[in-house]
Amino acid sequence: SVLAFVTNPLFATKSVMKGGSPNAAEQSTLLRMADTTTNKNGAGGSSSELIVEEASSRAYVGTIGNWEEIQGNFILRPPVNDGQPRALLHFLGGALVGAAPHISYRYMLEKLAERGYLIVATPYNLSFDHLESCDTVISSFERIAPMLARQYGAVPVVGVGHSCGALLQLLITSLFPDTPRAANALLSFNNKPVKEAVPFFDEVFTPLFTTLAAKNETYPSGTEAMNIGLQLAKSAIEGELPSDDVLQRITKFLVPPGLSEPYSPENVAIPAQVRDAVATILEPSTKALSNAGVAPVMHQVVEALEQIPLLVDEVAVGARDFTPTPSSVRAAARRAYRARRTLILQYDNDPLDESDELEELLVEAEKVTRMKRPMIEIDLQKTTLEGGHAAPLLAPPVDLATRAEDILGQDTAKERLLYQQADATVEELVRWLEESSL
Repeated sequence: SVLAFVTNPLFATKSVMKGGSPNAAEQSTLLRMADTTTNKNGAGGSSSELIVEEASSRAYVGTIGNWEEIQGNFILRPPVNDGQPRALLHFLGGALVGAAPHISYRYMLEKLAERGYLIVATPYNLSFDHLESCDTVISSFERIAPMLARQYGAVPVVGVGHSCGALLQLLITSLFPDTPRAANALLSFNNKPVKEAVPFFDEVFTPLFTTLAAKNETYPSGTEAMNIGLQLAKSAIEGELPSDDVLQRITKFLVPPGLSEPYSPENVAIPAQVRDAVATILEPSTKALSNAGVAPVMHQVVEALEQIPLLVDEVAVGARDFTPTPSSVRAAARRAYRARRTLILQYDNDPLDESDELEELLVEAEKVTRMKRPMIEIDLQKTTLEGGHAAPLLAPPVDLATRAEDILGQDTAKERLLYQQADATVEELVRWLEESSL
C-alpha cells in the first residue's frame, strides 16, 4: 500500500472549463501563497525563523556556489532581476548520484535557474522500496513548500527526474494524489527489475552482501566497518575530530572484552578543549577547501557512498526486487497517472533506457483518463537527443564552462569539455517548458 502522508494545503489543481476543455494556463498545479499556512506540526513559520533557517543553511558544508540547503532540499533561485520564477522545477536525480543532485547535475540545474526557473533538488537514498523513497522525497519537499509559497506566491510545480528519479516522479504522480504536478519531464526512464539492472545479482551480489552484513560480537560487520570509515571521512572533510560515539564504536571492536573500567568503550571521549583547539588549527584549511568547492564535493561523495551499506543490509534481510515491482509500476501508471503535460526525453545511445515502453504506457493512461473525463486536454511529447544514459551529468560547473567559452568559443569549449549533450538537454527542457504555457 502507498505510504500515508499529510495533505499539504499549498497545493491545488485549478481548472477552468472553456468550450468543454481546460484552459492550459489555468490548469497548472500551483504552489500557493500562504501567509498563515500551518506546517505539519500546526505552526506557521515566521519571517525571522526563515531568515535564521536560510542563514544557517548557507554554512552547510555540502553546499556550493549559490545553492542553499533547507530542510533536506537543495534550493537554487533564479536571478533576482528576473522577477517571478517561470516555474518551480522539483528535481530528482538517478540512482546513487541522486543523493547529491546539486553537485551531480550542477551544470544542467544551474543553467535552468539562469533561464528563470526556481530549482528544488531533493536528495534521497537509493532503496529497494521505491514507495518509501517517494514518501521521503514528498516529506522533504513539503517542509520547504510553505516558505517558498510565502516568498513567490503561485508558481507551477513541474516534476523533473532522471533515470531512477524519473521512475519516482512517475510513481508520485500516479500513487500520491495529494502531490499533483502541472507537468513532468522524465529523462532516461528506467523500470527494469533488479536482476536485469544488476547482472549476476543472485549469483554474486546476494551472497556477497549477506556475508558483509553478518554480525558477531568480536569484529564489526562489513557494513558497520563501512559506516565507521565514512563517518571518519566526513569528520576529516569538516575539519573536526571524530565524535565520541564513533570513537566508542571503534574501541568496542579494538579493545578485548573484560578489560578494567578505564579502558571500556563507554569511557572513550575527547575533551571539548581539545576539539576546539583542533578545529581552530584546521579552520584555515577547511575554509580554503570549502571556498575552492573541494570540500562540498568530497562531502557529497561521502554521503552518496553512505547508501551502499544501507543497500547491503536490505539485501541481507531479503530484498530481491524493487517495491513496487516493475509490473506493478506499469499497472499503477496505466490506471492513475495524472500529469496533463509530459515530456519523455531519451538518448540515442542508452541501453538502460525504457522511454519507448513509457510512451506506450502513458498513451494507454491517456485513454483511461479520457474514458473518465472525455474533454480533458493531455499533451504527451517524446524527444530523442544524442548521448548516453549519463548525458545530463557530464558537464563542468557553469563558471568553468563560461570561462572556457570566452577563451575557446562556445562550440570548441562544449566539444573539449564534453558538455554538448548536457547543454542540449537544457535547451530541450526550456523549449518544452516555454511551449507548455504552464
